[in-house]
Amino acid sequence: MTISEKNKEFIDKVLNTIDWELILKFYKLVGRTIGAESTQIPGIKKISASKLTSEDIKEEVSCIVTHVVENDKAEFFYGPWDITWINGEWEIEIDPNSIGEELEEEPLFMPISESTLEISFSPMFVSAKEMVVENYEVETGRSSSKSDIKSDLEEELEKALREENYELASKLRDVISIYKNKK
Repeated sequence: MTISEKNKEFIDKVLNTIDWELILKFYKLVGRTIGAESTQIPGIKKISASKLTSEDIKEEVSCIVTHVVENDKAEFFYGPWDITWINGEWEIEIDPNSIGEELEEEPLFMPISESTLEISFSPMFVSAKEMVVENYEVETGRSSSKSDIKSDLEEELEKALREENYELASKLRDVISIYKNKK
């Protein structure tokens, strides 16, 4: 599927609303590169973090969005980027002979709904698997009890509050509460 001029303009408008300098700061902060993902997308060239510019990141996201739109994917994840696409037009070719006129126009696009493009930048994606273990061995070789785990969690809670990471602090508070209730 080729991208219509209307959708190209739509994509450009969405891309121009992103603060690329802020994204660049994050990329440099964590040493993120371009083109290192396992999924290969046409047009994305590998660029190291030290040579990265905001235009390089914009070009990367433009290639991702183009890939999503051309392949009519509803949702696509690529590194920290989450793209959601709803195509609001169908491409139809009208045979000029069927309407009795000779037309030399591009295929017509017939709207079926409004197009929607959402680009989300999620710098951190965390996944965990829960394992319940009563006692565990720490690298020091000592066995830890529930009270040791609770005190470790409380230290992490204080650290999260100092760093104003309230979402993490809330989660840690909930886990500490669970440990208190198990006593």
